[in-house]
Amino acid sequence: MNPLDLMSQEEWAGTLARVAGETKMTATLTDDKGNHILEEQGQRYPLCLKIREKEASRTFICSQTNVAMLEEAKRTQKPLIDECEAGLVRMVVPICREGVLIGQVTACGLAAEEEEEIDPFLIAKQVGLSEGEVEDLATLTPAVSKADVERIADRLHAELNP
Repeated sequence: MNPLDLMSQEEWAGTLARVAGETKMTATLTDDKGNHILEEQGQRYPLCLKIREKEASRTFICSQTNVAMLEEAKRTQKPLIDECEAGLVRMVVPICREGVLIGQVTACGLAAEEEEEIDPFLIAKQVGLSEGEVEDLATLTPAVSKADVERIADRLHAELNP
């Protein structure tokens, strides 16, 4: 079973568009292994776009967090709010049936209001920019309250896991 057994591609696209609108982050639907099922919805901000330009930085910054959060979602079957290696907020809402993870809705890409700021040294090293360039890109990344994202995640989790 996978998420497309629960809703059509059009219905999922509508759900992702709603999540992207509510969170102001890029929303994605994945299977139980973290593979994208549909096109992501929403916009990516300049810092996230720069990180995603290179496979090496995607692997180090995005993929490590993806794998860790997927494993946690399998184990707990509860929504997770954390940060990627770049310090940007990431939300995972597991989709489960009969106690088994069949997919997840994820959203990511904003700075966390609660955190001091992102670490420009780490990002600069991975992306191949100067720390100043990273800091400039970070100023273009809106911040979000993790508590607000958690409320959205909890509501979505209840909706997707009746």
